[in-house]
Amino acid sequence: MIFVDTNFFLRFFLQDNSPQFRQAKKLFHQASSGQATLGTSLIVFFEVYWVLSSLYGRKHELVLQTLLAIANMDFVFLPQRQLLKTCLANFSRFNYDLEDTYNFFYAQSKKVSEFATFDKKLKEKFILFSQDVQNS
Repeated sequence: MIFVDTNFFLRFFLQDNSPQFRQAKKLFHQASSGQATLGTSLIVFFEVYWVLSSLYGRKHELVLQTLLAIANMDFVFLPQRQLLKTCLANFSRFNYDLEDTYNFFYAQSKKVSEFATFDKKLKEKFILFSQDVQNS
């Protein structure tokens, strides 16, 4: 297995460095045709989010499109892919950061009864989130 780091995804989707874009495109093509086995981590996924939204200042919709594209790259092993897809499908619905949205859906998947945090706003968000999800 070949581990794919954040910068490979960024170069592929941003196409801002031609040689690196071509290298990433070649690797992804090899994997999509079964010639290579690729994997990445949740950390990389969230780093892509952070870099695009914070460092590059990309608009929410463009960041979401890129993350959905990564989540749909079935030829790249991505832990908790379905949970990430659920999170992304609801990311725009809730006005939360991606990491909070993910943690809320993760907690829901584990059927937690309480969200222990010292962040009062986050705890309130979890209560509202739980109510919103139950009403959907």
